Formats: sequence, structure tokens, C-alpha cells
Amino acid sequence: MPDALMPEVETRFRIARPADANTIVSIVNSASHGDGGAAAWTDESAFFEGDRTFAAEILTLLAVPGAMFLLRVYRGEVAGCAYLKKMGNAAYMGMLAVRPAVQGAGVGKEIIAEAERIAREDMGCSLMAIGVLTRHRPDVTAFYERRGFARTGREKPFEGSQARRTRKAPDIRAEWMEKKLAQHHTY
Repeated sequence: MPDALMPEVETRFRIARPADANTIVSIVNSASHGDGGAAAWTDESAFFEGDRTFAAEILTLLAVPGAMFLLRVYRGEVAGCAYLKKMGNAAYMGMLAVRPAVQGAGVGKEIIAEAERIAREDMGCSLMAIGVLTRHRPDVTAFYERRGFARTGREKPFEGSQARRTRKAPDIRAEWMEKKLAQHHTY
């Protein structure tokens, strides 16, 4: 079939480059406290003050050997992201964020599924770990539980700019949630 007749296929995922740092900051911060006034169901402004992240932090995370930001392209633009880092036999997924305007379209679920595939197939991990404000965000906790993550009861310390944000309540804590990654077999 001639190239001119080939349907255009959207690139769904790509790995971030340093030039993507400001895009990642925009996505993470808008999901953290709304996008131009549009409330996000992931809005944390009731719990923290200030931006969730900054370009310098994203560039530092991108420079970690073996770590990456997975970007989800949706309708021609980067609409979501997640940070992946190998920690022994587990992969840590952090900063999962979707632009509020496209939340509910399945973008977050797709990012999680692709992150799990990368963790399992490319990183050789059998476990995915995330930090969630389980006590304060039962809706977010339930979202992850529906995707197979389980609460552990173990506290996850805040890191980077998240650790420096002003907390509006002294008892804000993140809990580790984990999911065993099923091995896929090809027959």
C-alpha cells in the first residue's frame, strides 16, 4: 500500500527527554492543583500548598540511571506521565499524572498498564510500588485497588519537592501500595 494511503497512527507512549521537563511539570502541577481553575479529581490543594514539582527536579529525576518518565500522547499532545525507577526487584511508579481536561478518558489506566509492562519486561521486576495518601484520599486509593494494588500499612516518606511542600494538616502521610506483576508467557 502506498505511504500516502496508510492511515496515520498516533504514537501512544514515549520516553521523556530533558526537553520534556516543562511539559512534565505542567502536567504534574495541573493534576495536583487543577488546570486553569478546572478541578482535578487528583487535586491535592486541600493537603499541600505550592507546586508539586519544578523543572530542576524533573531534570534530576531524568538523570537517574535506569529511571525514566513515561509519557502518554493523547490526541496529539502529551496528556499524562509517570516516573519509573527500578528498586531491586520492584519498580517504583511516582508522579502519575493526567491533565485534568482528559481525566476520565482512560489515560491514567493506560499509563499504569504500560508502566507495569515496562517494569516487568524491560526492568525485570516482579513488583510495582507506589505511594498514596490512603488515609486522606480514599477515592485515589480505590482507583489503585481496582488496578490490583494493595495497601501495605508501611509509610512512604515524601521525597524531593514533595517533602518541602507545606502540609495543611500535620498528619498527612503516604502509604506504600504494591502490586505483584504477573509474568506474561508467549506460546
